[in-house]
Amino acid sequence: MKRPLLLLPLMLAMLAGCSKPVPTETGPEPGTAAAAKELAPNFLLQMFTVVDEPVIDGDTATVNAVILNQKCVLTMQRTNETPYGWLVSKQSCVATNLSTQGANSPFVTGKGAQVVIHAQR
Repeated sequence: MKRPLLLLPLMLAMLAGCSKPVPTETGPEPGTAAAAKELAPNFLLQMFTVVDEPVIDGDTATVNAVILNQKCVLTMQRTNETPYGWLVSKQSCVATNLSTQGANSPFVTGKGAQVVIHAQR
């Protein structure tokens, strides 16, 4: 499942200016369009931070993760169809309050139908 890629435009906008390198083990020739295409999802995957150890109950795993301003719970089923041995069967995410993430974190306010992000306080 590639549901997290639905957030791609938002993530790319928020990542403007980020340049943390993501090494590739094998893949296309460096500096090519194919290499850029391969780097994008690998880099975005680094935005996930596993909060807790996965909880395994039989053939089901539950993983808590945070991506940008969302706390997510991933439910996975054991399978032989993927290299990981798991398939994400459900994804549930809720927005978090950005203003509680630290003194230098941006905060969001609403003005009518607009959302304004304040980077400086």
